[in-house]
Formats: sequence, C-alpha cells, structure tokens
Amino acid sequence: MDYLVIQQTANETVVARFRQQRKTLSFVGATRRPLADGLTLTEQLAERCDLTSEESRSILTLLPSDVFFRELTLPLTDRRKLREILPIELKGETALDTDELLFDALPMREGKVLAAWVRTTVVTDGIDQLSAMQLEPEIVTSTLFHWQHLLPADTTPEMITALSDGDSLALFQGIKPLFFRNLPGKDPVASITSTLAALEIGQGIKIDRFYTHGALARIEQDFHTAVEPLPVGDDYAATFGGDNAAAHDLAGAYAVARACVSGDQLNFRSGSLAYTKNMDKLRKKLLLTAILAAVFVLLLFSETGIRYYLVKKDLASLNSSISSIYKELLPNRKKPMDEVGELRSEIKRLGAGNASGNILQILRQLAEAKTDDITGIFETEIDGDQVRLKGDAKSNQAVQNFRTKMAINFSGSEVSEMKSRPDGTVSFTFRGTFKREKK
Repeated sequence: MDYLVIQQTANETVVARFRQQRKTLSFVGATRRPLADGLTLTEQLAERCDLTSEESRSILTLLPSDVFFRELTLPLTDRRKLREILPIELKGETALDTDELLFDALPMREGKVLAAWVRTTVVTDGIDQLSAMQLEPEIVTSTLFHWQHLLPADTTPEMITALSDGDSLALFQGIKPLFFRNLPGKDPVASITSTLAALEIGQGIKIDRFYTHGALARIEQDFHTAVEPLPVGDDYAATFGGDNAAAHDLAGAYAVARACVSGDQLNFRSGSLAYTKNMDKLRKKLLLTAILAAVFVLLLFSETGIRYYLVKKDLASLNSSISSIYKELLPNRKKPMDEVGELRSEIKRLGAGNASGNILQILRQLAEAKTDDITGIFETEIDGDQVRLKGDAKSNQAVQNFRTKMAINFSGSEVSEMKSRPDGTVSFTFRGTFKREKK
C-alpha cells in the first residue's frame, strides 16, 4: 500500500510517496514545485505522469490559510461525537454559517478540544481537481495536526516542545497537543518569537525545545531562543534511509502518512463528502457474492424440483402397476377405493401369509422324521395345519416308528390303509394336525 501525500504550503506544492509494509513506512520519492499565481492544483501536477496507481491512497493537505481552528472546553474525547456537536457549538461564532463548513476535532489537554474547520467549497474544489487526474483524495487534512509523530523518542510527558515549518507553529506537552497557530506569510520568524513570548507571559508556557523542519529548516534566522533542526532518528530515520535533508523537507508529509498508518489522522472528508470508493468496491464484491448465492439457491430449488418430479413420476408408475395387478387378480371388482388395502386383505383372507410359513415347517418336520426304513413319500397334501401323506416303508415296525416321531409335532397322528406287498414292504397313509405352538 502506497500513500501519495499532496502537500500544499504557502510557497510550494510537495508530492511525496511513502510505501507501507505492515507498520513500517519507507520513502519512495518526492517532488517540489513553487507556487505560481493563477495556477490550479491540477496545473501544478500536470507534469507528473507517475502519480496514478491502483495501490495508492491519495491524501490532500490544504493550504494553512484555508484551515481555521479554536480551542474549546468540552467534556468529550470521542471524535465522531465531537464532529456532530461542533456545528451546533460554533453556530454564530464563525465567519460563515456552519452549514457551509466541514469540521473535525482533536482532543488536547484534559477538558480541552481543538475544533478545526474549513470551507466546504475548498474541500470539494480539491477533490474535483484531483479526481479529474484519477487521484481522488481519500483524506483531506492539514499537516499541522499530525506533528506529534515527529517528536523525538526521548520526549517526556512534562516536556514542552515547539515545532514549526514556517507556515504554522505547534506546541506539545509530551505528545499531547498544547497549542496551534498558523503564521503570517510576511515575517513568520517575528511571529514565532512574539507568540512564544505571549504564551510565556500570559499562560506561563515556557518551551523546553524548539525544532524546525520544512522550509523553515532551510533558512538561518535569529529566533532569540535555542532552535535546532528536527532530530531524525528511529522509525523517522529508517523511513528516509538516513537522508536527513529529505527528512526535514518532507517532515509534514511524513507525519500525515504516519498518522494514516496509526489511524489517528484528522480528516475533513466526512458526512456527505465521505470517501466512498472503497465502499463501492466492497458493494460490488458483496453484489457478486449475492448473485452467486442466488444462483446457488436457484440451482438448489431446481434440483429439488427435478427430484420431486422424478419421485412423483415413480409413484405414478407404481400406482399404475398396482391398478394393473388389481384388475388382473380381481377383474369383477368395481373401481376400488384402496387397491393396495384390498389386495392385502384378500391375501390375508386366502391365508397365504400363514400357509407358506406352515408348509416350510411341516416339510422340515417330515424330513427329520423320515429314516431309511421309510423308502419314499410319494404324495403329500397340506391344507392349513392338516397334513395327509402316502408313503412306502420296509416293514410295519418302520411305519409305527415313523408315526411315533411325527406324533411329537402333529396331534391326532394316525396311520391307515397299510397294505403289505409280496416283497415284504408296506404302503401306508399318515394323517395329523400340525402343532402351531411348536413353530
């Protein structure tokens, strides 16, 4: 992800690109162009052909003279809620009606809030110009309110540090904002000196350190106090690879990029002017997901419909088969109410359900009772539980033995019609009733 910071100062337009890799920033490149009377922002950037990138987030910082701010006493720290109440709080106290302004807020010392606002037309003009170059800014801000990211690592909570780039002056107690002021363009050095003196006399604020950066760091002036170029160390130095001159020149752009990484940037693009391109991309992705989900549901219902049709077709075929069987078995019956039920009742009435089971058991008992002395059983009649069979045996004793074995499973066992043959064999007839309790 790249951050393309387009910074407007009182004297020049700076374009700097930073690349974010996780929480680390690296400097990619920058250009500076002095302001010329009558040139729009689009015209100033016209010579740059390497600005547009799919992976870039454009950030526009406004001219210091276009940004206004005031310190208020409000018991709130939630910036979203502050943006909502500031138009009401400042109604009647600004040069323009609050409906024509865009607000944001920055929590300061305990109970203090810095209310910042710009004209809506200034923001929309900047958005329109950059959008024409495919560089619609995602964030519209001012570098001044992000200079806490420039403070050296050895800054203690009680230490008061002043920072200035020649266009603005900011004081921090520790890393908390303490005071902000935009400087006049004619003599910023004299304005800095008088402002620091007034703060010391009127509010008892005495600075411990004073650092310069940007255009102010390139000139030598007498501030009547100890002034040093902004120290470059730690992550700040790593971003610029040890190039202190570039770090001083691009300190404001770096502070904005660092604030975007941290997520604490001040942004005038809110409300009706909020950046929506990312939401549009997300909406398109969600629309595609919804379409795919709808197609899936449609296919699911289609498959269910086809399954229902096939099952219905099978049931119709089965019912047709049952009707055909019914007509074949009971041709004289009128149109039935329940073909399956009637067929089942008819089968039960005929005793087919029990007969088949009894026949198997009866035949098994006969097979177990028959020995080698019974030379053959050549006729068997089974009517329900009643059994009648004819057979041949080697002797009368063999027939009596067979009857005795059959009597175990057949009640009323009797042997009749015994006839002797010349060869000594005997024919006989056996009758008996199968005992169901022995099944």
